[in-house]
Amino acid sequence: MSSARYIGLEHVESGTSRITSHGGAGGVKSTVAVFCSGDVLYGRLRPYLNKVIRPSFDGVASTEFFVFNETEALVNKFLLRLLSSSDVVAHANASSAGVNLPRVSVEKLAEYRTGLPPPTEQHRIVARIEALFARLDDGIDSLKHAETNLKRYGASVLKAAVEGRLTARWRKQSPPDETGEELLRRILAERRNRWEQEQLAKFADSGRKLPRNWKSKYKEPVAPETSRLPELPEGWCWATVDQVGQVIGGLTKNQARTELPTKYPYLRVANVYADELRLDDVKTIGVAESELDRVLLRPGDLMVVEGNGSRGQIGRVAEWKGELASCCHQNHLIKVRFAADGTCRPRWLLLWLLSPTGRQAVLKEASSTSGLYTLSLSKVRALPIPLAPWREQAAAIRIADSLRDHAGVSRTSVRSGIDLQSPALRQSILKRAFEGRLVPQDPADEPATVLLDRIRVAREAGMAPAEARHRHRRGHDGRPVA
Repeated sequence: MSSARYIGLEHVESGTSRITSHGGAGGVKSTVAVFCSGDVLYGRLRPYLNKVIRPSFDGVASTEFFVFNETEALVNKFLLRLLSSSDVVAHANASSAGVNLPRVSVEKLAEYRTGLPPPTEQHRIVARIEALFARLDDGIDSLKHAETNLKRYGASVLKAAVEGRLTARWRKQSPPDETGEELLRRILAERRNRWEQEQLAKFADSGRKLPRNWKSKYKEPVAPETSRLPELPEGWCWATVDQVGQVIGGLTKNQARTELPTKYPYLRVANVYADELRLDDVKTIGVAESELDRVLLRPGDLMVVEGNGSRGQIGRVAEWKGELASCCHQNHLIKVRFAADGTCRPRWLLLWLLSPTGRQAVLKEASSTSGLYTLSLSKVRALPIPLAPWREQAAAIRIADSLRDHAGVSRTSVRSGIDLQSPALRQSILKRAFEGRLVPQDPADEPATVLLDRIRVAREAGMAPAEARHRHRRGHDGRPVA
């Protein structure tokens, strides 16, 4: 028994009668229910989850399952589909007891009433259901394939945008009045000028004299290492995030913040996804007055997920558009802020970081010898970015967003078909089946009433149903009845 396969509720997919995995009986310490291949297992806990299966192997199951063996009157494949139908689910859910862990009893489940077709008709109904479900599964597979292709299309649009292929025709028709290199020089010059003006103001406010070599204190932003970067279109150049924007850390959560009198909403990693902010659960945090200038968000700020070592989470990025007033961000989100004077567009960097090429750059910068992925302020500053001319950035963003919007609408429709239409169509098929409208009746079938009478006689006489069938077809003298 210790080597037997074990099925728990966690191994069953809701609403599909699919077994997703199984465990080993050796590690199960609680009581189990034994089942044989072909038995129907009905999940009694939270019956609205609709976990009903018919394993093709022997094993043991959680006692949260009822185990039904096949009988002469009820074909188990038919029973599987019946117990999976929405009417039975509704009956079991309404009949369950318990608030946090509702369960239906076998007695309550048995109170469900349904028409019983002859076993031969049950087999025909099951065959028709399975044929229709197979066609439905083929359709869902096609939808999933289309969804995958649309996702790939969206990625290819991003790649084409940040590599200049999306705007190749536009570039020929609209020569730039400023190249990417010229734009970068202007950004760097304006950045240095802002720093000098800040220093002059700082010394003036304090009444101190400027040091003789004060301009040499300026720290140039990190420049890109271009030896291994791909070639860019004419008029573009490589820069780093540090050159085109400010990279700023967020708030560290600690106990001391609970004592601060002023609380602000703040973004966490859980709020930031790929080009999407999910703001249905935004918490608040104490913020000191001295921190506000650094951590308050402004429209146009990009939020980059620092990551927790996982490849999938690292570098998720979304743009803050001022959805909430006076909102801050935690330290696990790195903020990139751009000057509002026509330098680099926030969405241009966002599209780059979302593109396959940009993702590779992020993963390369974030990887470590331990195999974990994490970003830091210095790593984000060092990230390379292809800098297109200012007007071409706008053109690429406009074209890419338009194409991605169309693909997104299509993906939403496809996903709706997968998530909503498939279950609804399955239940529609089952409803027709158990209303007797899925297959025609055959007058040659033995009526179910005759079968039930025979079973009743057998039970009363203490005979097996097969023996009752044999006697039912003979007269009192033992001769066969025509």
